[in-house]
Amino acid sequence: MINNNEKTNSCSTIIAENSIEICVAKTPAEKRAIYHFRYQIYVEEMSKHLVAADHDNKLLYDELDEWAILLYAKVGSEIIATYRINIGTMANFPQKIIEFLALDTFNNGIIEHGSRKIAYATKVMVTPAHRSSPALYLFMAKCYEICCYEQVQFLLGACNFHLLRLYEQLGFRRYYKNFLDPGYGLLVPLAMLIDDVEHLRKLRSPLFRIARKRQSLNIKAIEWFDTAFTGNSSVINSQLTTEEELWSILCNRLHCPPTAGITLLQDLSETEAKKLLHNCGILVKCAPDDIITFQGDVSYTYNILISGKLKSLTVKRPNKEYVTPGQHFGANGLTEQNTHTEDIAATSYTEILALSGIAFQKFYRSHPEIAHKVVKSIINSKKKLARIK
Repeated sequence: MINNNEKTNSCSTIIAENSIEICVAKTPAEKRAIYHFRYQIYVEEMSKHLVAADHDNKLLYDELDEWAILLYAKVGSEIIATYRINIGTMANFPQKIIEFLALDTFNNGIIEHGSRKIAYATKVMVTPAHRSSPALYLFMAKCYEICCYEQVQFLLGACNFHLLRLYEQLGFRRYYKNFLDPGYGLLVPLAMLIDDVEHLRKLRSPLFRIARKRQSLNIKAIEWFDTAFTGNSSVINSQLTTEEELWSILCNRLHCPPTAGITLLQDLSETEAKKLLHNCGILVKCAPDDIITFQGDVSYTYNILISGKLKSLTVKRPNKEYVTPGQHFGANGLTEQNTHTEDIAATSYTEILALSGIAFQKFYRSHPEIAHKVVKSIINSKKKLARIK
């Protein structure tokens, strides 16, 4: 297990880009500032209901902070982002993390194919004003360098659906079943294979420019991971699927063109719909009892049922179900951030199309005419629903 006060030559260098500095917190004051920053983002901005937070002092921390490398980004003296990395063996991690991330499986594999250390990245957040800045990339570049220095084969993490496209673009892969983290919602486990330079090249990941300089790659670890997790996976990587391939998949799932089966797309041409779905959408599988939306949580996606069945756990009489392919459910988090009014759970193995609000912001800048049609469609749907009520 690495203590963030040790081996500082490997991780305490400062990177500057566009006036952003990436630093390692060492002093109690720096760490407290990070804990307060987390509270501001998760509790005050995102309205997450975190029982474990120190609400009196407005701090957010947990047991992993005691031995983590705590990175933070600043512009001048202002903290604009933070990132936490824990590097250790399976024995260093709490049991719930071992289960959520399938660390026992990793432990069996890495004993045969290299270092026993695993890296786990969490508590990644950026202030709203800097979410289009290089801050996240700078964090990932530094984290990648640390993993290389420590001879770590696997960098693990987890995220909500609206961030999946972003992490897949960086080079992470989905590899295991979703899990519920109270206060943070339904999360998808992710893994980056540090030595899989070819995967980073295919993705055009920004990390490839660092990874391509690596030598003595551990190909056996990559082969083991594919055998253990992804060899027979049906996961559709958002970055490795073309517009036409995604469209074809959705046509097959919906048994009709998405423009006919999804209300949001009805005012778009086929070409426009393909661009929107490919730039903002991601297909996600859920298991029975996965709770996808939580009443009172802010929505960051526009969720569309593709196959399977969902049920509202909030509306009891009568039971409210979502069973129609192409049906929208939950609050609109694509064009604005609304609050969910229902707990909605899968009652069967289910596939959903999640359109990311973060991706849509970028899409709006590059395709304003299409995005404007989408905004207008959502507004009109709200008006129709209001008239019905």
